[in-house]
Amino acid sequence: MIAQVAFDLPLEGPFDYLIPEPLASRVAVGCRVRVSFGFRPKTGFVVGLLAQSALPKLKPVLAVEDSGNFNDLDLQFARSFSAYYGCSLGETLAATLRNKQEAGPSVRREGSPRFVLCRCSPADYAARIRAVREGYKKGRFLILVPDAFRGRMLSSAVDGEVKMGTRSLVFETDGRYDCVIMVDEEDASYKQEQSPMYETRQVLLQRAAIYGFDVAFVGITPSVELMALVREGKIQELEAARVDVPTVRLVDLSNYKFIPGLVSPPVREALENALKAGQKGLLILNRKGSYRLTRCVDCAEILKCERCDSPLYFSRAEGKYLCRHCPFTAPGDTVCPKCQNQSWRSQGIGVEQVQAELKKIFPTARIAAFERETKSSARRQEVDARADILIATQAALRFQGQWQAGVAAFIDFDSQLNRLDMSAGFKAFSLTLHIGGMAQTVFIQTRNINHHVLQCLARADMGGFYDEELKLRQELGFSPFKHWVKISWRGPSEKSTHQAACHVYNELAKAAPQVCLITEPAAEAVARKRGQFRFQVMVQADEVPPAVAFIKSAIARVKRTSGVITTINVDP
Repeated sequence: MIAQVAFDLPLEGPFDYLIPEPLASRVAVGCRVRVSFGFRPKTGFVVGLLAQSALPKLKPVLAVEDSGNFNDLDLQFARSFSAYYGCSLGETLAATLRNKQEAGPSVRREGSPRFVLCRCSPADYAARIRAVREGYKKGRFLILVPDAFRGRMLSSAVDGEVKMGTRSLVFETDGRYDCVIMVDEEDASYKQEQSPMYETRQVLLQRAAIYGFDVAFVGITPSVELMALVREGKIQELEAARVDVPTVRLVDLSNYKFIPGLVSPPVREALENALKAGQKGLLILNRKGSYRLTRCVDCAEILKCERCDSPLYFSRAEGKYLCRHCPFTAPGDTVCPKCQNQSWRSQGIGVEQVQAELKKIFPTARIAAFERETKSSARRQEVDARADILIATQAALRFQGQWQAGVAAFIDFDSQLNRLDMSAGFKAFSLTLHIGGMAQTVFIQTRNINHHVLQCLARADMGGFYDEELKLRQELGFSPFKHWVKISWRGPSEKSTHQAACHVYNELAKAAPQVCLITEPAAEAVARKRGQFRFQVMVQADEVPPAVAFIKSAIARVKRTSGVITTINVDP
């Protein structure tokens, strides 16, 4: 007999191994075996058995490490996941078994799975989850939450047969659970940024279809992809509690061209009134440090990280320049690497710059700044609790449930809208409503006041927002109507990394089906990160699995370039 073995490696497989007679009764689909792979022993997963192999000479199975840890249901999911995300069968099985090793082979729940959406307001998470649970007289639940979600907000909803965790727990889900509840499924932390680069919502739907458990999505702003499924009738929206949309006031900065400062007069007045009433203020700016970049006055050289193709930003608090992508720092008295002078001029705005301005406007107020990299969590929360005004990046959402302000304001909302990201509009919309859960009124400073996102926020028109987003995405060929698959290459040499991308692109171009649109190799937005040069090719297609199969076949036909790593990212 022949064992087909898959490995936790980016290799297609499976690989055939001869089963010695003494082990014949112990080797079965679902067990792990020890074999010789290359010149080293390695553990693999038995995913099939054959009477004979097409290969004339095979290595033997050396040992059986355990009995069945997975079954046909698990294999069905692994093959589905592998076809969708471009990873190997062994990588999928390894990711699955890391989270359910003690549970053993999966089971299927009887009946057809039910998919529902429960929209809620920021203060109503626990109530909506309890409402979902009340639909089951008795059962086991698993709750998936974003990385930064404050578990104490769900304390009243988590008891009995309930388990809660972040995205990796999605691989534990099977028919042992009656219902899996996913909180804020649109949150960016649900996207795995290392291979295999999966989207938790998609994986959860795949697993539910195979293992038969129900799924409930609970949140304030469902993703555009999820709302498309709701409108297609594939997900049922339950009669939801009224979603409280905050009062949003737009501040047209073109009316204040000649008034200096980063904080507009309407926002200053609102903050002043809030402080007089004993309320707090919250200002949002997604720019860390004091300035966005620093340029040499003499030669116009931009001060950049030595390991990344990214400008350094200056932190007044730390007195040095910092990189946004790696731990690299440069002292405050750094000389220009091009002309050796020290005539720097900083540009752009940052959290610390806003903090300095507010200290002049409100000299007696306690003003704190919060950024994701703040070192001491305990000290951070002590300062934030005493502050009258908090200035933060979107990491302020970490304080949801414990920080309440009378007024919140976005200092530079346009930077949220103008990102090179098909989801920029949705992310800005979602962030506003989540921040709105921390304030009574939200001010938005903008020079793009007619943008549909801003107009829908001002009218509290959630339905209109989704209508417009779906229309735009269909016109532009974005998800959920079409899918983009990003092929990335990274390596220490710019030339060899670019050549590797070109070789694969040429293979893709030769055999491109009519349903695919392929972009030429180009440097990524950050062309070098942590010493690695990065290039990409984008493929647009109607369906993901055929596009991924097409891409993988092209990559397989190209000789691998030493030191260059290739990855596939679906709907990045």
